[in-house]
Amino acid sequence: MILRKVLSRKPIIAPVKNAITTEGISTTELINTLGMATGSGQMVTPESSKNVATAYRCGNILSDDIAKMPLQVYVSRRTGEIERQRPDPFLRNLAWILERQPNRWWIPFLFKKQVAQWLIHWGNGYIWQPPIYPREHFILPSNVTYPVFDLNTGELWYRTQFRGDHHQSYIPAVEVAQLMINPDETGFNGRGVVQYARETIGRQLSAYASQNSLFKNGLSAAGILWLAGDSSPDVRKKVREMYEEVMSGESNSGRIAILDKKITQFQPVTMQPKDIQFLSLIQDNDIAVMNYFGMPSYKLNTGKQAYNSNEQNNLDYLSTTLDPYLVQYEQVGGSKWLSLDEQGYTYLRFERSALFRTDAKSRGDYLNASIQNMRMTPNEARQVEDRPASLDPAADKLYRNSASVPIDFNPGVKNV
Repeated sequence: MILRKVLSRKPIIAPVKNAITTEGISTTELINTLGMATGSGQMVTPESSKNVATAYRCGNILSDDIAKMPLQVYVSRRTGEIERQRPDPFLRNLAWILERQPNRWWIPFLFKKQVAQWLIHWGNGYIWQPPIYPREHFILPSNVTYPVFDLNTGELWYRTQFRGDHHQSYIPAVEVAQLMINPDETGFNGRGVVQYARETIGRQLSAYASQNSLFKNGLSAAGILWLAGDSSPDVRKKVREMYEEVMSGESNSGRIAILDKKITQFQPVTMQPKDIQFLSLIQDNDIAVMNYFGMPSYKLNTGKQAYNSNEQNNLDYLSTTLDPYLVQYEQVGGSKWLSLDEQGYTYLRFERSALFRTDAKSRGDYLNASIQNMRMTPNEARQVEDRPASLDPAADKLYRNSASVPIDFNPGVKNV
């Protein structure tokens, strides 16, 4: 009942200039839903792009890496004092929503993954927090959600449509956290990776179609048959079918074909060098798709990087590919899900070290350096490793490397 009342609000809306058509449908929505013909003749949409293995894996790796990082709430009311807010199942505080249960149906991993999938493929991710208790977060589908303005107040609203509901609903912007990549000229709509990689993905789909055609014929070369005398279309059709019966298909691969005396000559048509070069370009298209997604090649089991170089690439992947998504999530969530008072001393932060949990050596080096440079106590490092805290009081102290001291430090003089 409360949700129905919330959704019954309907402002007098005006479209966002250059982003919404007179019919109220965004140009991006039309292109992404219906697709756009590419130079290769393929229609590419966010969904059809997933038929390309590289695009599918890039989208999944990105969304999985974002989803597996815990998004935590930190409170700092005094300088130098930072405390992580613990999830409270009774108060259902923000930490509980982000780390335990965004709503009564979802777990945080799947919730963040779905938001990231919308964001990557459609350019926008919408998280709705309705004014109800207990507090819950919901995902608004990006293919039917877009911004509009109220002509009376100038306020921003989001028009959307829920599954099973044939009517459009209007939600005020204050309740919606919008994540965006590749913003258009208005700054209110994002553009997905697929919109820019459309031509490259179209070429890849076309290449897949060419490969399918070869496999369908058992990878046997095409040929030209000469028949004795004139022949009607029906005769040529029967001869072609006879040839395909004994020559094509994987069951005939490597077998001897026997033809009758009606066929005077057969000349196989071998693959031209340009056709071989075309097939080799499939790998080049894969690399281009990875560049659009910002995905390092070693993530997709390509390339010849050494183990140590992959560690460095992982750090570069975090700072150049993942961080733009993570920082935006932190900032948008902090402005939408915290009150003005809370924003003065509370902030959101992804636990980025979770990305390196599978790399024991890098994780160990990171923790050792953190302990030796006063960034982390031994007990805090043990917590990262999911180990119980040590009862030794020394484990709660900060340490510094004795090799690094102030230039005026004198161990024989007691500092006052």
